[in-house]
Amino acid sequence: MTGLLRKLSVYLVLGVGLTIAHPAWAGTKALLIGSNYTEAPNEALRLANPITDIRMVGEAMKRTAIDEVTLLEEPNADDWQAAMDSFVNSMSGDDIAVLYVAAHGFQVDGINYFLSSDSTALIALDPLLERLTARAKGVVVIVDACRNNPISTLDDGEDISVVEITDGSRGLQPITLLDLAQARDGLAQLGNLRGLSAVVFFSTEPGNVAEDGDTPGKGSPFAKVFAREITRRQSLDETFRRTAVKVNDATQGRQSPWRQGDLPFNVFIAGMRTLPIP
Repeated sequence: MTGLLRKLSVYLVLGVGLTIAHPAWAGTKALLIGSNYTEAPNEALRLANPITDIRMVGEAMKRTAIDEVTLLEEPNADDWQAAMDSFVNSMSGDDIAVLYVAAHGFQVDGINYFLSSDSTALIALDPLLERLTARAKGVVVIVDACRNNPISTLDDGEDISVVEITDGSRGLQPITLLDLAQARDGLAQLGNLRGLSAVVFFSTEPGNVAEDGDTPGKGSPFAKVFAREITRRQSLDETFRRTAVKVNDATQGRQSPWRQGDLPFNVFIAGMRTLPIP
């Protein structure tokens, strides 16, 4: 059991985002992050479709009114940090930031983390949101990261080392491998979003696991539906609603996407319908 008790440091990276919105006054910038974990030492971490997912969704976004679409594939912790810093610094007060993440996700003591592609770092979601909302008019985060927990399969002697980065300064926040091995399935609800212009759309409900897809390279159930829906002339709210219904149907009820938070204005990704929605 000593291997399980080795301490991990945690990457609290604070600034990556994408933009999916399109009021006339707002700039749109999108960053999609995907990890198949091809470089991770432990093969149990490998996933089949996150890279396919972000490429599929990215191509769909390019057919909408989004100004910039950037893909980040197989990022290590330093890549996460650099991308977040660059994205946050590019935000003006009128921009809408949207982040799409397809990767492994964990909840430890109610805090949600993403796992870096080399499996050496955890990136906390809450501080990321805080930094984005401080710089952007609105923030949209799409989380397709509630996948299985392969950490529970690690052998006693295996370890993951992690370093915490908070807004460019390094600190230490201990999390043991045992914490990760015993982490509950899926992700947790976020802290209070009241007063923040932010909405988070999860690929499945709290505590549940999102499916990776049966065929490598063909995409996950969530990404396939979401990529189709964002190209439709409808509001973001309707995109979320239609995606949730269709993913639930496609997975025969095993996966039910849900949202948390809200934006104080309407957002249309691919344009409005012929007649405006009241």
